[in-house]
Amino acid sequence: MKYLLTLVLTITFIFSTFAQLENNKPYFDLLRQADSAHQNEQYDLAVNFSRKALKFGDLGIHSYILGCYYALIGNVDSAFHFQHKAINQGYRICYWLPQDSDLELLRTTNRWDSLMEHCLEKSSYNTDTALASYLLTLKGNEKKYRLQLDTVLATIGANNRVTDSLWKIINSIDKNNTVILDSIVEVHGFPDVCMVGPRAATVVFLIVQHADTTAHNRYYPFIQQSVTAGCFKLSYLAYLTDRILMNRDFKQLFGTQLSWNDSLKTHKLIPIIDSVNIDIRRKYYGLMPLDDYLERIR
Repeated sequence: MKYLLTLVLTITFIFSTFAQLENNKPYFDLLRQADSAHQNEQYDLAVNFSRKALKFGDLGIHSYILGCYYALIGNVDSAFHFQHKAINQGYRICYWLPQDSDLELLRTTNRWDSLMEHCLEKSSYNTDTALASYLLTLKGNEKKYRLQLDTVLATIGANNRVTDSLWKIINSIDKNNTVILDSIVEVHGFPDVCMVGPRAATVVFLIVQHADTTAHNRYYPFIQQSVTAGCFKLSYLAYLTDRILMNRDFKQLFGTQLSWNDSLKTHKLIPIIDSVNIDIRRKYYGLMPLDDYLERIR
């Protein structure tokens, strides 16, 4: 009964998130307009569109980019305000702050050091190196057999004994990795970036992404909480959201999931919703433009 209740609550939460994104077209419309204005060096207009978007949503990276827009028009106070806000919302890519050309003005002020200190303080990790090393050992086999599968699909197609055998091996590895992750979570809690560092956290994400539907539902709240805390990539949440939607025959939101077209020997994009805003949604969730992604995959 406890498991059933948890599953129901998790599914409700996932599709509540989906509904918010699906029905929040005005948010991504405005962000897309702001991004276009920024590319055309119309920075006042970019600020205007981005501020209007705050009425509909408030992603951490939204605050960061709005802070950049303010820096570009010389409004130092607002720029620092939104940079600090972004850090508090979980956007803590501290190494990028000294490199971002949009923030050049801020780096000339005496408030810059305090911004960097704030970012570093919020992003400090307490890495379990032993656990991280163990998780990294799980990556090799999964990657090895999936690469073999890609080669076989591209040469002889999907419906044959070789691909069937590879899928059996891959599914066995995926199930075993899920059991291992369940045990780790029971003892240590969810191993996100703040616990095991970025490389091992990527392995955790791959284990979850390649697990079964039940595991997707179980781990979605963990990843959501870690993203909010700045301890997991927002892009991982986008991938998992699309995977869950795909498995339930919904259109995807971020264009991360593809199916194999055996006649064309290539991957095919699974249908997406609101294609006009797909690239701005991808940008704000830390993903490359869709065409670049498809080109890399193919």
